[in-house]
Amino acid sequence: MADAPTDKSAPMASAPMRYRDDGSVDWGTMWESFCALAAEGGPPHRGETLYAPANPHTESESYALARDEIVRGIRETSDLAAAPYEAGWIAVHCDSAGMARWLTEAIEQEGVQARHDDDLLLVPVGDGWSIKGEIKNVITVVAKTTHYWRAHLPPEARRAVVWQAQLARLAARLRNAIGR
Repeated sequence: MADAPTDKSAPMASAPMRYRDDGSVDWGTMWESFCALAAEGGPPHRGETLYAPANPHTESESYALARDEIVRGIRETSDLAAAPYEAGWIAVHCDSAGMARWLTEAIEQEGVQARHDDDLLLVPVGDGWSIKGEIKNVITVVAKTTHYWRAHLPPEARRAVVWQAQLARLAARLRNAIGR
């Protein structure tokens, strides 16, 4: 009997957790490969969108754990610098505003809320988030989309996205200068 066709719109299966000898998550070695991005016809990472909390308890231990783990995981999986931004958000420094915008759009299609501000990609963080749940989800989508940007998006396409972002920024400056 033939296997039933798989639902390509179903969320992707979770990668198994890997740990270091000290018990911390080894984010840098958890993924041996990534499936196609949702934007390219692959399954989204999450079924329901993960949103930044409206009023996170930024002074709580659980918020600090989530914030620090997401920052560490992003650095280990993407080689991008990340730091706290504002309540509920972490800023990831991208190579360009175009890269930040492209990653934002790709991450949103993977089921995680994202924003961008110039060359910063902004991803959510919340209190009460678990390592195997929301924290891993955020790290995974940044790792997956950054990998795709660097390894699978043709250089011409990356350059076009960067130029498009520069032109949009110039247009905004011109509108501001002429009072529109």
